[in-house]
Amino acid sequence: MIFRNFIPVLIYFLVYLFSFFPEEYYDSLVIVLLCTSLLSILDKLGRGVVLRESIAFMYVFNCLAMPLLGYRVYNYDYFWARLLKKYMPVSEKVYFDFTIPAVTLFCLALTFPFYKSQFIDQSIKFKEILEKCKRILSKDKFIGMFIIVAGLSSFMVSKLLPSSLSYLSIILYFSSFAGLLYVHFAPDFKNKRIIILAFILFLVLNSIVVGMFTVVAYMGVTIFSYFFLGKNIHLIKKVLVLLTAVFLLLILQNTKITYRDMVWYNSYQGDKTALFSRLFVENFQKGDALFEKKAFFPIHTRVNQGYNIALVMRRIPSAKPFDNGKAITTSIVSSFVPRLFWPDKPVAGGKFNMEYYTGRKIITWSTNIGPLGEAYGSFGVTGGIIYMFFLGLFIRWVYGRIFKISAKIPLIILWIPVLFYQVTYSAETDTLQIVNSILKTAFFMWILYKIFPRWFGMKKESQKPMVQLMTRPA
Repeated sequence: MIFRNFIPVLIYFLVYLFSFFPEEYYDSLVIVLLCTSLLSILDKLGRGVVLRESIAFMYVFNCLAMPLLGYRVYNYDYFWARLLKKYMPVSEKVYFDFTIPAVTLFCLALTFPFYKSQFIDQSIKFKEILEKCKRILSKDKFIGMFIIVAGLSSFMVSKLLPSSLSYLSIILYFSSFAGLLYVHFAPDFKNKRIIILAFILFLVLNSIVVGMFTVVAYMGVTIFSYFFLGKNIHLIKKVLVLLTAVFLLLILQNTKITYRDMVWYNSYQGDKTALFSRLFVENFQKGDALFEKKAFFPIHTRVNQGYNIALVMRRIPSAKPFDNGKAITTSIVSSFVPRLFWPDKPVAGGKFNMEYYTGRKIITWSTNIGPLGEAYGSFGVTGGIIYMFFLGLFIRWVYGRIFKISAKIPLIILWIPVLFYQVTYSAETDTLQIVNSILKTAFFMWILYKIFPRWFGMKKESQKPMVQLMTRPA
């Protein structure tokens, strides 16, 4: 199993080399990347946390596969794409000559096995850490419930808090997901299935009420892999699970579009839960009809991140020069400075980026150009490709630090979904949100560790190792 973890990396490297060949290879390269990222998820399922593989898949799917569908199906010749101006606004050569090598190097850096312990089958190391977690939780079975209660309580009062404290309240709410994993892995915990199902039900119902399903979709991407850890799952079962998950996510996307239109813009006054349930069932009953050309178009416009990236390419450098990383540098620096000392520092989100890079103002909806759009708009093709490589290395480095710390504090691996939640769907956000979310969440976890060391299976006198590990250079 020594070379098992290097197979995807080798494929990514070969695709990178072939990405400089003529454009007739675009279709094949995108298909190879999509299959590689999917097979990586299937291979990792049951052996470890499907995080980096999921991030890689999101970038390939949103920034390569969906744009390719735009060029082949939903192009200028398609009536609705032309009417709504949702066709790709630059040539496929301009688009893919940058995005294929950029995404490929990002995925290579993200999934590369850095540490010596990862040259062997990862399931061996992860199994050892998991056994340590179970031993710790066997001595304190109900700590997971305490974290869940604290998280949900924080969520209940978050709307009453000032904006300066609301983010901390949300992070504490996200901590309840780590508590959920504590409950799952706690040996001999009675009624754990009821607690887990009740938590999921609360999560879904709340998402329906507010019309936001990001937490359900993207926190679930990482969380669900924990429930398969240590299980010897047949490949066919893995495929069925993955296809079911993708199908449900597509139904959710299609349902969300109609639901938000009725609730947010048409002021629907009826039972929102009943409305969402009806729309979801209707879309589910469509089955494969959901993938017909006209029916799939609204989903395509929602998940085609390449459209926003292409808007950047259309404007830069013809109407605006590359800024050589000025905006990105400001965003990264602002992540380290509290808003108290920099009141007008950049805010994560698409409003600034869409206007700055594409010249478009957004008011009533939310969208962003993604790190790929920032990379191209800042550095051009070559510089943007290099930037994406180092962005992948950064995420990979943070992920590696968690496993370094787990040698002393095993329970910290159950906080991975909390720390990387906003990174999971980073293809649709921006660099500021990636760096900002990691730094703020890591700092918050450290504060929790100092105040509640029991949450991490440690005693107060045992805190020194974590502080040393978090501050010591890699």
